[in-house]
Amino acid sequence: MKGAFVTGGTAGIGRACVERLAADGYGVCFTGRDADRGAAVAAATGATFIAADARDRAASDAAVERAVAILGRLDAVVVNAGHLVHGPIAEASEEVLRNLFEVHLTNPFRTGRAAIAALRAAGGGSIVVISSECAIRGSHRLPAYSVAKAGSAMLAELFGAELARDGIRANALCPTNTLPGMAGDDPATWKPTRSGTFPSGADIANAVAWLCSDEARHVSGATIRIDGANGAAMILPPAS
Repeated sequence: MKGAFVTGGTAGIGRACVERLAADGYGVCFTGRDADRGAAVAAATGATFIAADARDRAASDAAVERAVAILGRLDAVVVNAGHLVHGPIAEASEEVLRNLFEVHLTNPFRTGRAAIAALRAAGGGSIVVISSECAIRGSHRLPAYSVAKAGSAMLAELFGAELARDGIRANALCPTNTLPGMAGDDPATWKPTRSGTFPSGADIANAVAWLCSDEARHVSGATIRIDGANGAAMILPPAS
């Protein structure tokens, strides 16, 4: 059985990824901070919950090691853990910036690096970093978050370039606002997408599953928007 590891798998996009990969036949381990939510996802999917805060470097490294020990192999890694911070970047405190970069850049780097040996041992695999459309065009609502997410997208591209000869693919997915929304965000404040609809966590998980499959075996080092054509529509007049 193939093995998959998902960070931030107790809610939203992360939970949807755990559900989809488990349904696709992977053995799955996933992390999160909330033990009750972790237990609920584990009970619903058969996946294994590993308590770990993405800001805790030692816990993050240990979570990858434990996942490999439980699963016996690692074929897919989905780096999803995240949190939002609103407000002007010029007013962001050192602590806010440090936490954002710890979660959205340092943790993906450490998780990917820690998984390389197991992915190589499996003959290759897939790393998917859940970035954001904010990584491509910064959000006025989430400027500091945008900077951190831009780093995560570049990290995925560089992992893809460096690990290609090992059969390890790495890609960044850049979703727009995704229902039901992250903690601290209100969907009522979201600007409509060009398509007029928002994706669900399951929609993002579908893309993750494809990137982890052999169907995407030639896709690596890519930054892929899932934004309802928001980026492509910027030069067009407003929808009537």
